[in-house]
Amino acid sequence: MRANRSNQPGRVAVREPRALSRRCVVRARYVPMTTRGLKAAKLHLAYLERDGVERDGSRGLLYGADETFAREVFREPLAKEQRQFRFIVSPEDGDRLDLKDFTREFMQRVEKDTGRSLIWAAVNHHNTDNPHVHIVIRGVDRDGEDVRIDGRYIGQEMRWRAQEVLTRELGPRLEIDLSRERTLDIDRHRLTEIDRVLGEHESGEGIVRLQSLLSAPGPEGRNCIARLQTLEGLQLAQQEGSGVWRLLDGRQENLVAIGEREEMLQRLVPLVGRDAIRYQVFDQRLASPVIEGVVMAKGLDDELTGRMFAAVKTDTGRAYYVPLAPEIADSLQIGEAVRLGVGVQQWLKPADRIIARFAQENDGIYDPTRHQRGLENLGWQDQNAGQPSPAERVEANVRRLERLARYYLATELPDGRWQIPGDLLAQLKAREKSHPQHRVHFERVAVPQRDAALEQERDPAQERADLGQRFAKELGMAYVDDPRTFTGRMVPCTPSPSGLEYVQIVDERNQRFTVIARPPEADRLIGRVVSLSLDREQRLAIRLGHELSR
Repeated sequence: MRANRSNQPGRVAVREPRALSRRCVVRARYVPMTTRGLKAAKLHLAYLERDGVERDGSRGLLYGADETFAREVFREPLAKEQRQFRFIVSPEDGDRLDLKDFTREFMQRVEKDTGRSLIWAAVNHHNTDNPHVHIVIRGVDRDGEDVRIDGRYIGQEMRWRAQEVLTRELGPRLEIDLSRERTLDIDRHRLTEIDRVLGEHESGEGIVRLQSLLSAPGPEGRNCIARLQTLEGLQLAQQEGSGVWRLLDGRQENLVAIGEREEMLQRLVPLVGRDAIRYQVFDQRLASPVIEGVVMAKGLDDELTGRMFAAVKTDTGRAYYVPLAPEIADSLQIGEAVRLGVGVQQWLKPADRIIARFAQENDGIYDPTRHQRGLENLGWQDQNAGQPSPAERVEANVRRLERLARYYLATELPDGRWQIPGDLLAQLKAREKSHPQHRVHFERVAVPQRDAALEQERDPAQERADLGQRFAKELGMAYVDDPRTFTGRMVPCTPSPSGLEYVQIVDERNQRFTVIARPPEADRLIGRVVSLSLDREQRLAIRLGHELSR
């Protein structure tokens, strides 16, 4: 059941930052604590604390308001928790900050603004160009009350608070800081603030004139002129005469797509090396033929939602970057053969028929309290042992209504009841044609049995050498046959003809690589820089930092 809103404080007023305040990006999401949500929340915390995210390359660690924080206690389920809030806070010049001190001061202000003693934890991440912090706020406060955070505060004023704390710590931005940021934006292969300014100088026919740009204040016009040269290289603008450029239709959408691909490559390169350029995003917006391939790698696609990805390569050499729900990706193993395709997901759910029928009988209103009372009066629990209770069934209906409300197919009333349109079912059926929803179907497939005689006859050393020569042509790098002393990044290999498993160790700086038998701990080492050497017994040993493994 939904908690009464009377315990929720009103929206606070936060002063808008000044023009030279330090900038901070805040991304937010809330996750319903359903059975699926609880599992996803555990996976999310595990991925936040993964290896290689701290400043020194170590694993991330949860921390809280002070040193009394207990990580394991924070992971425990909380009674009456209906949701969790997730935030990614990316402060400008985060590499100059002590992120833990910044986050603790920021969260003190959030608690004052919301009037709540919040249960929260955070993890710092330094594994990108922009150091940032992940914050999880539980859906119940320290007094056991339901936590709801005003939408405007999340969407705007929370960011303002972060900017306030950041500016107090690092001081306001200087004109040289603004100039440096614009200079960096000139060459970026993604949508930038300069592109927005260019749009202000664009005529209705997509024409931009030099005279208009030079009339812009300060360095704005010069930055736009330099940006036009970058857009020409991306074939998103063309010069049509002296001081005249035409901006191509759809350039902003193209810049967004280019930026997304750049981000995809940044995630893939540490895992599959130069082979990353072959990968294309598996388009889930369209129904597509079923493909079969091998999972070459997997990783985190979206840190806020917890969405994962799998890198899948087919036996014909096609390679796909497949975004996946965390619970699906978590169960996949590197080297596993899979079949995937995209199917249409139905808009109309069984719960919709129940909601619509109840509302039809009650003047278009769905009342959760009244519905639960009616189910209890039917003796539902006694008649259906082991089935969801009336309260659980009604909670599921309310979660469905919250989702329908995002599509303006239901309206929540101030007293917690819901206004349901009389043609709800018809609208949902119509959306299956006008707004089809697609979903990836993923399944494991059996790997054909290898011929045992062939495996015995095949010389592993010769097979490794053959693979090395083949990969040398594909990668355009030198193959090192004897890796007695070698350092590079471990990336997976496609299965060998005999069924033996190998990995590549790629030294990108010196444009060379080697191939070794896949070690037992490969899942942990894929994507990491390792060193190879011979131990006292002349066996190949793999070192990761100060750790030694065989």
